[in-house]
Amino acid sequence: MTARTLCFGFDGADHAFMDAMMAAGELPAFAALKAKSRIFNFENDAAMGAAQFWNSASIGAGPGHHGHYFYMQFKPDTYDVVPNHDSSIPDIKPFWNTLDDEGYAIAVVDWHRLQPKPLKNGLLLDNWLGHDPLTDTLYYPPALKDDAQQHFSGDIAGGGFAALERNTAEEMQAYLDALMQRIDAKTAFCIDKLNGRDWDLFIACYSEAHDVGHYFYHLCDRAHPRYDASLATKLKEPLRACYRRLDAGLAKVMAAAGDEARIFVYGGPGMEMLISANDAMEEMMRRIDLGIGAPPSVAEKARTGYRTLLPQKLRWRLAPVARALRRRFANHEYARRRFFAVPHNDNSGAVRINVKGREKHGIVARGAAYDAVLKEIAEAVQTFRNADNGRPIVKRVICVPKDYDGPHIDVLPDLFIEWDRDGAAQNFSRIVSDKYGEIDIEDPLRTGDHNASGFFWGPTDYAGPTITRPQQVTAPLMDAVRKKAAPQERAAHRPENVTP
Repeated sequence: MTARTLCFGFDGADHAFMDAMMAAGELPAFAALKAKSRIFNFENDAAMGAAQFWNSASIGAGPGHHGHYFYMQFKPDTYDVVPNHDSSIPDIKPFWNTLDDEGYAIAVVDWHRLQPKPLKNGLLLDNWLGHDPLTDTLYYPPALKDDAQQHFSGDIAGGGFAALERNTAEEMQAYLDALMQRIDAKTAFCIDKLNGRDWDLFIACYSEAHDVGHYFYHLCDRAHPRYDASLATKLKEPLRACYRRLDAGLAKVMAAAGDEARIFVYGGPGMEMLISANDAMEEMMRRIDLGIGAPPSVAEKARTGYRTLLPQKLRWRLAPVARALRRRFANHEYARRRFFAVPHNDNSGAVRINVKGREKHGIVARGAAYDAVLKEIAEAVQTFRNADNGRPIVKRVICVPKDYDGPHIDVLPDLFIEWDRDGAAQNFSRIVSDKYGEIDIEDPLRTGDHNASGFFWGPTDYAGPTITRPQQVTAPLMDAVRKKAAPQERAAHRPENVTP
């Protein structure tokens, strides 16, 4: 049994870090595959993070076509921020469902933040062993559940790093051990499925570089202010250990797919030191909108008391709950505001305008008034500086209606404020503006965050266009499947009533 086309997804993988490890001889399977591949290193769409990176690749179109910019989305009818599966983001059809409709046999295992749909001719697992899953695992067909759980169940890493106490080296090692077990389990599961039947396209995605990159980045970067040489040694340099285990899994799955398989690799967005002012975004937007002399909001009072009364380690553990409560408080005033911050990946802040006819209690009319508000915010945020060194904190402001296209632009925030990480040696602790005053920033639990780097490897005979954005990887994968075999030929050799 074989896979005619095999695609590996490495969520959160950083090609520069991988290149350094390959040069040192630590990733032999990656190095051998790269040597016989056509390589594309590219940047993610401006100011975007991992959710958009994977969704754009799943449909072959940018964020204005799928509306998925973060795992939490704003609802204009309620002013709530909810997980994407509870939100009103548009329904999209991933490319593998198109191939499935054409009769091809497809397997998709843990594509990051996808909108899952059943496959008629194959199998799909969503949130089985993925990064910080928001829902229970979905199995298509449902009978796949028992099979998957024979390989791995009871995932102690599934709730994320902050779900349990992880203060000691032993507790951190237990989390890392669980991630390594997940890699091995997914590898074994994929090998079983590859051995069980022929596939036109088999997609195997791993998310462990995402998890380790967020929470252990400071142990791979000696310049990081929280670098701890002793802890890095005790934990055996976790990011390097993670990539070595992924390399071993890559080799085994490639062997199971057979020598004739056309192999693609899609990875990213990569990781770098977390430097972000997102923690200050709510207060920044409030001061810009209402003026610095406005009395503190209920949300800001709650935030101040929370920091004063609770120690930092406890605040880290309670951060998701605290953010949710602050948003609940803030929602009451958002309906009266011209604009406000909405959650986004830490590389950039996100701003929503309270637009007439779009938001339930919209204030700002489209046209000249809307454009004036965008300009006001863009100019205001650029007055903020890093209080530690006096440098600007903003790299650029992305105006969504001008910089993106697509039918679902209104689902996205109106502005992204991308932070300038180049001039900072550590995360912002205080930001200051001559006009809007000073704002403190909480030291985050995560030490690594996504950069803009992505990569795509294809067979050396791939003759398509240069890949410069996530959405461009879809066509090469679909073309590879269609050129390998006609669907009617595959159907003629497909066992009837096969249970994947």
